[in-house]
Amino acid sequence: MRVNERIRNLSFWIIDFLRGGKVRKHYQDVKHIIEKPNHPLSLGKKEQYLNDLLKHATGTSNYYKNINPNSLQNFPVINKEIIKLSYKDIQSQIHINTQKVGVSTSGSTGASFTVYQNLDKKNRNTADIIYFSELCGFTIGYRLYYLRFWNMFKKKNGLASFFQNIIPINVFELSEEAVKKLITILKQDSSNKGMLGYASSFDKICKYLESINSKPIDCKLRSVIGMSERLDPNTKIQMKKYFNVDMVSRYSNAENGMLAQQPIKKEYFKINWASYYIEILNFDNDERVVPGTIGRIVITDLFNYDTPMIRYDTGDIGIMNYEKDHNASELVLTKVEGRKMDMIRNTSGEILSTSILLIINKYKQVKQRQIIQKTEKEYVFKLKIEETTFDQETEFIQEFRGYLGEDADIRIEYVSEIPLLNSGKQRAIVNEFVA
Repeated sequence: MRVNERIRNLSFWIIDFLRGGKVRKHYQDVKHIIEKPNHPLSLGKKEQYLNDLLKHATGTSNYYKNINPNSLQNFPVINKEIIKLSYKDIQSQIHINTQKVGVSTSGSTGASFTVYQNLDKKNRNTADIIYFSELCGFTIGYRLYYLRFWNMFKKKNGLASFFQNIIPINVFELSEEAVKKLITILKQDSSNKGMLGYASSFDKICKYLESINSKPIDCKLRSVIGMSERLDPNTKIQMKKYFNVDMVSRYSNAENGMLAQQPIKKEYFKINWASYYIEILNFDNDERVVPGTIGRIVITDLFNYDTPMIRYDTGDIGIMNYEKDHNASELVLTKVEGRKMDMIRNTSGEILSTSILLIINKYKQVKQRQIIQKTEKEYVFKLKIEETTFDQETEFIQEFRGYLGEDADIRIEYVSEIPLLNSGKQRAIVNEFVA
């Protein structure tokens, strides 16, 4: 670590110490629970955090006041719409006039909404991010190249920018020329650094490097985290090839925080059990599914006491199963498939894995793609191709009938670009017919 990086790191923790060491205490707690999940102290803390939250909610929130707090399953499942419509009832009455922070979703797949968090929740989330970032090679003090749609977010003040050492990269301006400029900047920057951003942004970077037949780039890139979109395993391979870094995918959201993250060289997601309780529920009712079964990802935020978010349906779909970690079996997310509106079904009504996108990778002429399900049996593939004609169009359609159904009506639309959403994210799958 260079001198200026040490100064930033030390300054962060000194300021936290002067403020009571709140982030440090949360960091140590998160570290212990995640690294020793079956230790009696860890098990006791997780149970205590859940019980305390449920009692707090039933004792201070009008929405939850008539519920028996002895079991999480006594509580109803809520979602964004319920929170927006019942916010005043859900909010803790003893927190109405206390200091808090507002966090907002981008609204990329619907209307945006804001949730308020008490300051202890904010400190917990900071600790979560610090710990999970360290797991993939990023340390406070390193420079962070942050790829997102920056027009939607407030710019950091000078002091915050100094300590966080963030270089903002706007994904809406990530043209081929912009990627070329970014690569030059990375080469010239001698500091230790990390990159964090939408998964599709890294796909663009790798495709550019592939197009120029680039050699590996030595730029002290220590950590790369993809978020908000499904990370193509091929992008991880390409990032390793060009930057010699093991990229991981992070599962998080704006309204809660750091939910899960892939360990290095793994495809499953290690769940942040220190700060959340996660369930996978049936599509048709609020019953839990057995491990290994796909369902709705529902979370309970253990530290937001201002707005208790208990059994919150994230709108995402995933699979939870057991994985051996630290010599003990632990529940992890083996798949995080994205929102229901970003899932498609075959003509028989069965949900298909987003891995269907990977099949398109073998068609080398295709540079960008998007699958849209229009009706029960009608599908549109939007393709950006390298040449004027797609030589394998007939083969392409026939192959995808094998996955979607022989009675699938498949249409190809050739486009110059797959447009980004207002949030700067890119939807590879769109379901306009949500069964």
